[in-house]
Amino acid sequence: MEYGSLYNLSFYIYQMRKIAIYHPNIDTDVIISRICETYNIDVMNKGELELPSYTYDPLRKQCYAPKLLDHLFQHDVPAVWIIKEDMFTDRMNFIFGLAIRDKGAIVSIYRLENTEIIVKEVIHEVGHYMGLGHCLNHCVMQFSNSLWEALQKPSTLCSDCKRSLGERR
Repeated sequence: MEYGSLYNLSFYIYQMRKIAIYHPNIDTDVIISRICETYNIDVMNKGELELPSYTYDPLRKQCYAPKLLDHLFQHDVPAVWIIKEDMFTDRMNFIFGLAIRDKGAIVSIYRLENTEIIVKEVIHEVGHYMGLGHCLNHCVMQFSNSLWEALQKPSTLCSDCKRSLGERR
């Protein structure tokens, strides 16, 4: 695997919260539009961010998500980083995304088959960035342990999560 050629996506979201988006060469118009629509925030497309080799585990053939977040946090503005590579974290064989409130998030599109599911997972991780936890309602903030579960959940926030966001602003 050659790291010099691997690039990924980041968005900056400005307003009450600020975030950037770094991404691989994918169409981000729909993703950015849905972030703005869902969270009523502005997003700045930052283009590509190089994937550091120290985040990759050659035995697993995956990137370690906490190291990716550490790399992302070295930038001045909170961001969502979309990567093409598969990723994992402690106690989980793979994850679609990982976020830390008020700092940023990362989403892997490795297992996501289309723009609709990528948008759902980005909206989900931005929700964590904004302070939302997992939700038991029919909501984009539902936990997804498989692609099937991710496909089943809606791409929108439930009324409880919208209310919770309103209380945080």
